[in-house]
Amino acid sequence: MTEEAKKKLDSIFDESLEYEIVERKILPEKIICKDCGGITFEGLDLCHLCGGMLINI
Repeated sequence: MTEEAKKKLDSIFDESLEYEIVERKILPEKIICKDCGGITFEGLDLCHLCGGMLINI
């Protein structure tokens, strides 16, 4: 490996580089409960507001 190639690799893997940290919240889908009419989370068996049975078709 030539000196030029080594310098190029060193510049690519320079540990002094700083990267921006990106945070993103992943929120669950929401559905309407047929018992209470409230907005609850999809994938649950029971409504978290009223305890009514959610039917996922």
